[in-house]
Amino acid sequence: MSEEEKICVLADDTLDTATQRFRETPGPDEPPPYTILDSVTASASRPANSSNYLPKQESAESSGSTGLPEMKLYGQRWYILLVFGLMACHQCLVWNTWGPIASSVQVAYDWSDGTVAMMANWGTIMFVLTAVPLSWMIESKGLRPTCLLVSGLIMVGAVIRCCRTLLPSPTVFLAACHICSILNGIAGVTVMASPPVISSLWFPQNERTTATSINQAFNMAGNGLAMLVGPALVKVNTPPPNGTNGTDNWQEYTTRGIQAANISSNRDIEDIKSDIDNYMLIDASIALVIFLLFCAYYPSKPPLPPTPTSTIVRTDFKNGIKKLMGDRDILLTCFAYSMSQGIMGSWMGVMVLNLRSLDISDQQVGYIGLGSVIGQIVASLFVARFTDFFRHKIKLTILLLLVVSGALFVVLTMMCLGALPSTFPLLCAAIIAATSLNFACCPLFFELSVEIAYPVAESLVAGFLTATYNLVGIVFLFLFFIPNIGSIWINYVLVGSVVVSVPAVLLIRERYNRSSVDELVQQMTT
Repeated sequence: MSEEEKICVLADDTLDTATQRFRETPGPDEPPPYTILDSVTASASRPANSSNYLPKQESAESSGSTGLPEMKLYGQRWYILLVFGLMACHQCLVWNTWGPIASSVQVAYDWSDGTVAMMANWGTIMFVLTAVPLSWMIESKGLRPTCLLVSGLIMVGAVIRCCRTLLPSPTVFLAACHICSILNGIAGVTVMASPPVISSLWFPQNERTTATSINQAFNMAGNGLAMLVGPALVKVNTPPPNGTNGTDNWQEYTTRGIQAANISSNRDIEDIKSDIDNYMLIDASIALVIFLLFCAYYPSKPPLPPTPTSTIVRTDFKNGIKKLMGDRDILLTCFAYSMSQGIMGSWMGVMVLNLRSLDISDQQVGYIGLGSVIGQIVASLFVARFTDFFRHKIKLTILLLLVVSGALFVVLTMMCLGALPSTFPLLCAAIIAATSLNFACCPLFFELSVEIAYPVAESLVAGFLTATYNLVGIVFLFLFFIPNIGSIWINYVLVGSVVVSVPAVLLIRERYNRSSVDELVQQMTT
């Protein structure tokens, strides 16, 4: 059966199958599930001249003559997007707590580079381990219970890191930080896999990519806030004592952004620890507020669908996995996404380690990180909105973005090797431009994968993509544990991640199964 025939079959199913419902059983505080048969029946029985039959709505499509299911856009969709975005932002901030203040925590607690990297690596490890059960939970239980669970995990982890107020032991604090990173890493599955689900359940066809991009932009904003807030709250004014981390070389620590000063007492170290404690308390407070927002109001779905395909029951979990593993185009998309985005995403968390050789301080890295995040948010939103207006051009857009960002990563590598000037403004420009254009591909990869894989559930497709994304991140971050590996290799890996992604994208057969069903349903019923 050709792809066109498959799409027509799916379109027919949308109109003819009366048993198709939303994908989870509603909770006691949610509206009952609806079927397309209910919509069509209601549409047929509506008085011909009744304009009050439909509830008040932002936008609706329903007609007895067309047979389309009753559809409605709810203003609450932006609140749903905002609350989830706040959780995504804070989850990423917690994940990237230690990279921007690496020098500070190394002075205060004698952490090694490997320990700093491991705090970020827990996120990738736990994502791979929990991707399947949490993707299944999104699909079978719905958004509300899943979001309550993961926002609770983030809150518990953040609160545990405040343990120094009760047990001022470096060992206990280190263990608490590991536990927090583990719990926060588990939450990352929902944070990264749910945006396409939210856009499918709550948003119309011409807003899906934009909605996905907004959620992912919130997540990236957390990365940038960590780079700004961390160095602002946790300041280092003293060098480490002799022997810290196995070195007596004062110059090594000045290149880590620590300014020369004399240690007069242990009080200098305690000041740094106190700053870190305050940072942990702020994080915990924010996590608690976000958790309470989910508890107060966060329905799994709207009462009525925004599009016809929102009502179609997706492929069951087991068969969906089989379809993903056997689809050449999904595997190519997954490879290109995980390589181009996974390595860059992990690199953002430990960027300070890469730029130390250029005499860039932690605070300067924070400025670069903040600029990168702002650029990534702006670029991804602009590109996503562009693709919503000019549909069926996702593959071409991804290719252009990857090529340009790859060229900019080459420029960054040449700066790190000394082949080009490496002044702070030039580094800012190269890193911000490269990461912004690269990250703009992220929502496009998600939407293209969902379109190709349809009717496989969006949560499963997104979970599949982000599991491989994090698997690549695990390998990247574990390389820091190789003795005397240095940091120059990071630049080669950045360039290589884009180089290997471009051929994979070229080989993808671009298909828009989900959008085609929505379009065909409307054509068939008009």
